[in-house]
Amino acid sequence: MKQFQIDKTNPNCFRIMRAEGSPDNARIASTENPKSLVFKIERFAFTANNLTYYMVGDKLGYWQFFPPINTSSNENWGVIPVWGVGQVISSSNDSVEVGSRFLGYFPPAEYLVMANTTVANNNLIDCSPHRLKLPQGYNVYRPLPALAADANAEVNAKQHEQENFQMLLWPLYATSFCLSEVVESIPASAREQLLVLSASSKTSLGLAFALKEAGISAIGVTSDKRVAPLKGLDVYSAVISFEQLDMLQLKSTVVVDMSGNAQVKASIKHRLGEHLTRYISVGLTHWQDIKPSSDEEFFFAPAHIQQRMSEIGAAEYQKLSSGFVSKAIAWSAGWLNVKEREGLSALKDDFSEHQQGHIPSNEGRIYTLA
Repeated sequence: MKQFQIDKTNPNCFRIMRAEGSPDNARIASTENPKSLVFKIERFAFTANNLTYYMVGDKLGYWQFFPPINTSSNENWGVIPVWGVGQVISSSNDSVEVGSRFLGYFPPAEYLVMANTTVANNNLIDCSPHRLKLPQGYNVYRPLPALAADANAEVNAKQHEQENFQMLLWPLYATSFCLSEVVESIPASAREQLLVLSASSKTSLGLAFALKEAGISAIGVTSDKRVAPLKGLDVYSAVISFEQLDMLQLKSTVVVDMSGNAQVKASIKHRLGEHLTRYISVGLTHWQDIKPSSDEEFFFAPAHIQQRMSEIGAAEYQKLSSGFVSKAIAWSAGWLNVKEREGLSALKDDFSEHQQGHIPSNEGRIYTLA
C-alpha cells in the first residue's frame, strides 16, 4: 500500500511511503475484527482547505485521523486528510456489502482499514477507537450509487462528474454555509461593511454566494490578477486588491479572513482601528503566516455544526445545509474546471503548487488511484 505523507515540522518535506504487505493481508485482518471494513480509495480532491488541516493538525486533531505507515524511525511524519470516494473491498459488517461506495474522509493512500463501523440513517460511521474522540462529522461516510456495469458511458460519466464536484466542494461549501449563519447573526449595526479576504478561494466564493442569496453585501479582497475574474462571478458587491485596502471606509466592519496573511491583517487593523468589530480567521491560503492574536477568533466549522444541531436538531440542520450546498455546487458547475491527475505521484508533483497558491481559482484538482 502507498500513502502520501508530510513532515509535520517541515511542509517542504513530503514523500510517498509504501507499506509492507498487500491488500490481501488487509482483507484477512478485517475478517478478524467484527464490523471492520477495507476500502480501496478510488480518488480524492486536494484544495487549499487541506493545508488548513496541516497548519492546525496538532491543535484540532487532524493528525489523529489516519496514522502514518512505516514511521517508527521518525515521529514527525503525518497524513493530511482528504475528501474522496472509496469502495468497500472487504467487509465483516453485515450491513455493508462489498462493492459499496462512499463519499467521506480518507487518507491520500490506496487503501483504508476501518477497525469498527456502524450504519445509522443510511450513513456509514467509522467507530475505530482512535477516532471516537475526534469531531463526529468527519467520521460519517455518505453512500454513493454503484457504477452500473449495464449503464451507458454517458450515465456513468455524469455520476463521475457529480462525485468530483462533491469531493471538491461539499466540505468547503458546508463551511461557507456555517460562516453565512455566523455573519447573519451579527447585528447589522456591527457589520456595516463586510470584508472577505482571499476572496477567490472556494470557501470564500461559497460564502459570498450564500450572503448574496440572503441580501447581504460583501467586499471581496484578492490579488490584483484575480480582481477581474472575480468580478465576473458577480457574487461580491465590490472586489478590490490587497493593495487597495486604504480605500476601505471607516465604519463598523466584520472581516472573514481566509488568507492568514499577517501583513494584510496588520494593514486592516491599522486602517480600521476601533471600527473593526469582528475578525474571524477561517482558512489559510497564506498558511505560513497564521498566528491568531487575542483580538480575533479562529472559526472551527465542526463546533458550529454541533452547536446548531443542538439548537434546531440534526435533521433540520442537515436539511438546510445540504440544500444550500447542492444549490451552490450547481452554480459552481458553470465556472469550475475539474482537472484529474493520476496517482499519488501526481499529488507529490503538484504539492508545491498547492502550497504556493498557484492553482487557478477556477480549477479543482482530483487525484485518481485506479
